[in-house]
Amino acid sequence: MKKILIIITVITAIFQLAKASVLSRPCNKEIILTDTLKKDGIDPVCKMKVKAGNTKTVVFEKITYGFCSETCKKAFSQTPGKYVKKKKSD
Repeated sequence: MKKILIIITVITAIFQLAKASVLSRPCNKEIILTDTLKKDGIDPVCKMKVKAGNTKTVVFEKITYGFCSETCKKAFSQTPGKYVKKKKSD
């Protein structure tokens, strides 16, 4: 009986440590949701025009992107690198 209790205690401790480790990892994505688009733009996912004042926006690497729909916004949020060209650092 003691062995079973010790095994259960050890397993519980391992799961708690693993959970704490996962929760303490920093998120490497730089995505921030914002209120409105400041000027007219183009949806980076479907290339449609997006008017200023649009509330479906995401800030990625200090640039605000506007979207025509929640679907495009979600697609961009999941893989922004797919839709944004990388700048060459000289």
